Parts: sequence; C-alpha cells; structure tokens
Amino acid sequence: MDLESVNNKKSIINKKKKFTLREFGGAFGDWGTLIPFIIGYVSIVGLNPAGIFLTLGITNIIVGIRFNLPLPVQPQKTIGTVAISEKWEPNMVVSTGFGTGIIWFLLGFSKKLNKIVQKVPIVAVRGIQLGLAFILGWVGIILFKENLYLGVISIIIILLLIKNKPIPSAIILTLIGVLIIIFSETILLSDIKLGLPIFSFEFPLWNNFLLGMIYAGIAQLFLTLTNVMIATVVLIKDLFPERKEAIDANTLAFNMGIMNLINPFLGGMPLCHGSGGLMAQYAFGARTGGSMILEGIMELILGIFFSETLFLLFTEFPLAI
Repeated sequence: MDLESVNNKKSIINKKKKFTLREFGGAFGDWGTLIPFIIGYVSIVGLNPAGIFLTLGITNIIVGIRFNLPLPVQPQKTIGTVAISEKWEPNMVVSTGFGTGIIWFLLGFSKKLNKIVQKVPIVAVRGIQLGLAFILGWVGIILFKENLYLGVISIIIILLLIKNKPIPSAIILTLIGVLIIIFSETILLSDIKLGLPIFSFEFPLWNNFLLGMIYAGIAQLFLTLTNVMIATVVLIKDLFPERKEAIDANTLAFNMGIMNLINPFLGGMPLCHGSGGLMAQYAFGARTGGSMILEGIMELILGIFFSETLFLLFTEFPLAI
C-alpha cells in the first residue's frame, strides 16, 4: 500500500470518528487556560459572559468544520493580562481586539506574513512574556489579600498538578471556587436559573482603539507572531504529518483577522489561535475538528441558557484563587 493510500485511509477514519469520547475529552483540553481569563474578564473587566461564550462557541464550530483539526481559539494573552490587571472598561477590550483584527486581516490578505515571521527576534517575544509574568504575578499577590490561606492552598494545588496533563489545575481550582460560593451561600442554588441572555452589543471607539493598541495591542502582535505563526504551524506539521492541506502563517492570520473583526460587536473577548491550546487538546485525545465542534456546542449552551448564572458565579468568584 503506497503512502497516498495510507493518508486517504487515515482521512476517512478521522471523518468517521469526529464525535467520540476521546474527542469530547479533547474538547476540555484548553479550558485550563480559557476559564481563568473568562473569570477575570467577567468579574474584573465586566464583559458579558453571554457575548464571550456565544462568540467562542460560534468561532470554535466554524474553525472545527473548516480545518478539521483541534485548533482551539484562546484569549489574546497580552491584551487579557493588561486588561484584567489594569481593570479596563469593556469597550477598551473590544476596541483593542478589533484593532488586532484589522492588522491580522490585512497581513493575512497580503500573503506576505510568512516572510515577516522569519524576521521577528525571539528575544523581543521572550521579553514580552517575562513582562506579562511579572504583571500577572503582582496582581496575584494583591488579590491574595482577600484570603491568604486560600491563595496559598491554590498555589500548592498548582504545584502538585503542574505536570499532570489530564487534570489541569485551573479546572480543579475553578470547581473549588464554585463549591466555596455555593457552600458559603454567597449564591443559593435557587439563584442558578435557566434563561435566555440579554446581549450587550459593543461598537469600537477610536480613542479606546488607539490607547488599547499602544498599551497592549502592539505587544500582542509580537507575541502572536511567534506563539501562533511559528509554533502552531510547526506543531500542526509535527502532530499531523499526513495532512495534505498546508496551514501557514497567512492562513492563521486571515482567520484571526476575521474573527476579531466580528466578535467585538457581539461583546466577545479578543481571540487568537495558540500552540498551547492545540497541544492540550491533542494530549486530552482530540485528533479532529470534532473536539472543536463539541466545545463550541457546549459554549453556545452556556452562553444562551446559563449566562446569568455564569455572571453570578464569576462576579462572586474567590479572588484569592
């Protein structure tokens, strides 16, 4: 049997097994990174969880169908870190996300990004990552003041699970936070309701666009150039060598441009692809776009029917965690 026949057989198998338990498990792979940013965006910045989950769900489903890969969408971490630490207004977030969308759309449309990526110095990106680590670390120390013991316990759990890929510490801590809210009766079980959401539509403002791009957007572009345009492309080739259709920096940039030009108007957070999310979903068992579609369906259900409950949970979430 020649190589082409083997690849065709693998492709057929993948199509038949899009919605297995392994794919369902893979759908939770990147939630360890996703959920903490969502909690911060809702509880500190004030974004509407309905908009966040609606745009996440739609985007994941479309990407899963288009690429048929576990290529999750995640928060743009530089923008998210600065927005949460500086307590930005919601419009500042969506305006900055819209700004990155314009740039990624133009770069992807130009088909010249592959050459640009090769010229980005790695040391510049490492500097941005180190700066973000200091910012988040300092904010974490400040939030410890609410409950020092709970903060220390959270750190211990993170350290114990830091090498345990099947059990992300962020998901465990999120569950602990929810249980604390319920058992402390901060939120009663009667407050958990099923209902349609009230969406808040946002329109990017010019002043917020400029300030947001200066404070975080430009740094985000440099971080995304390596974390997405280099690392993700290489990882796709490593994990899926049988794939015929090439995914390069231009393709990913154009995709991120489209979703960040549309999502802000629905109140969604700035999104990007990431090698970490891809690796996490793969480690959890995802091998096709089925994991993306399943994740998207779960997010749509949460956004459409449980947004009020999510808002209550996230706004009362223990800050020390």
